[in-house]
Amino acid sequence: MAEQATDRLVRMLGILTYVERHGDTPFSELAEHFGVTVAQVRSDINALWVASEPGDSWLPIDFSADAFDQDIASLVRNDGVTQVRLSPREAVALVGALSTMRGAGALPEAGTQLLEKLRDALAEPVTVVGDDQVGPEIREPLVEAIDRYRRVEIEYVDAMDRRSTRVVDPHRLVVIDGHAYLECFCRRAQDYRVLRLDRIASATVLDGAIEHPPTDSAGFSLTPAFRATVTVGRAGRYAVEDMPGVVIEDADDAVVATFDVVDAAFVAGRLLAVAPHLRSVSPRRLADALERQAKAVLDVQR
Repeated sequence: MAEQATDRLVRMLGILTYVERHGDTPFSELAEHFGVTVAQVRSDINALWVASEPGDSWLPIDFSADAFDQDIASLVRNDGVTQVRLSPREAVALVGALSTMRGAGALPEAGTQLLEKLRDALAEPVTVVGDDQVGPEIREPLVEAIDRYRRVEIEYVDAMDRRSTRVVDPHRLVVIDGHAYLECFCRRAQDYRVLRLDRIASATVLDGAIEHPPTDSAGFSLTPAFRATVTVGRAGRYAVEDMPGVVIEDADDAVVATFDVVDAAFVAGRLLAVAPHLRSVSPRRLADALERQAKAVLDVQR
């Protein structure tokens, strides 16, 4: 699975902190510590170097060129990390974002360390209430199942308060637009799904191993390509209600769903399943993808 930009950013900040704390550090030691290759460490440090060049968003960070040529990270200047100052509002916002990620089990170790430091640095205790209320009775079995590559039986409550029992192959816990989601393969739907954690009423780890690997092509990215608006009859609501970042509004005998789209082909496939109930699809980019998939189905049936 391709690495997400947020994962790399956390690691790059972790590299800065590690080198600042331990002094000159061989790339091989950094690679072992952060679980990546030496080539990836070299690329990360080079990216930090480029970002620190004077400009509108200049971060005063500088590495020794001679040490870099010897595969050693040596900080010459590091004002960009050690002297960052956050306002109380900024600190609370960052604590809130990191807390949501940790609550979903999606926060790397470096992010956990940053969260604790931020909480210690705040003058007064801060209580952060995230958008989702996900208890350990839900989160912990999911984390265990992901770590052990085991199936999970969940009781899921959709946006219309309909309960269903599903067996899923869990892959990742992620945070999108402040909400925690489970990326998984749903055996009932026989397709990949992104399920809101705060709609999971129960989760039980099963003995069976997962059989479906994660996918890079079914919307499992945190960076949307565009935002879509789909109007669909109520009978087709299930196809859009668990899209990442979805907002659903009632419209007489239909619903209007607005959501982020990472892979237009994946969303088009979902919409094709409820084609008789579709009223409108925008933007044109998504409508074209839907048209292509519908034509492909018709060509096969001829």
